[in-house]
Amino acid sequence: MATDVKRVCLLGAESTGKTTLAEGLARRFHTLWNPEYGRPYTEIGRDPGAPWTSAELTHIARMQCWYEDFLAPYADRVLFCDTDAFTTAVFHEAYLGGPATAFAELVTRPYDLYLVCGLDVPFAHDGIREFEAERARMHERYLAHARGRGVPWLELTGGRAERLETATRFV
Repeated sequence: MATDVKRVCLLGAESTGKTTLAEGLARRFHTLWNPEYGRPYTEIGRDPGAPWTSAELTHIARMQCWYEDFLAPYADRVLFCDTDAFTTAVFHEAYLGGPATAFAELVTRPYDLYLVCGLDVPFAHDGIREFEAERARMHERYLAHARGRGVPWLELTGGRAERLETATRFV
């Protein structure tokens, strides 16, 4: 893992603005961001009617981390990561009812800073998101994860511009 770049991980329930914020922060800092791998995998990589499997979610977590490690040496001082393996583990539990054990080493990978996107934005259905009823529970999981990592973290609330400004100052 490249260590000369700071890694900022964005966490949050579905439809809380992680992707928009990661992209905006990367532009603001003239650097790179690691997009969420699970979205394109879901959109084009699988049968939409099939039940999720542990192998698929393991693949998503591993690819998310692989691409993050690939991008890190090319980032300018900081890499913004739109989600992480912990998030995939939360979805593993939601879809399969049990913990993710096949990628446990990735769930604990270190980040230098966590930004947790709050729930004060409306849920937007997009054909893929499906855990609106679970947003509050998932949000609490992300907050607990950020708090327990021993590194700086911040919960972001407000509109898109306010979140970007607050996150920029914190980074």
